[in-house]
Amino acid sequence: MKTNIEPKAPIDKCPYCGSESGYFTKDYIHGSTYYYHNFDGTGTYNGEMYDSMMHVQGKIAYCIDCGRRLFKMSEIE
Repeated sequence: MKTNIEPKAPIDKCPYCGSESGYFTKDYIHGSTYYYHNFDGTGTYNGEMYDSMMHVQGKIAYCIDCGRRLFKMSEIE
């Protein structure tokens, strides 16, 4: 049975501020999309508007709370 386990970060908390909130990466998204509208002004389904986008994950992880650089994403197990 295959499980979908997220990779574990090489640290448990920020060494600068002590936060355990987690980290973020500065990702890059490229492409174009279609955004659909109804003629009467009501909303319509746009759930697939990002499907054609290209997503590139950033190479560096930053602390959610203090914004300091924490580690390279290549260090994740």
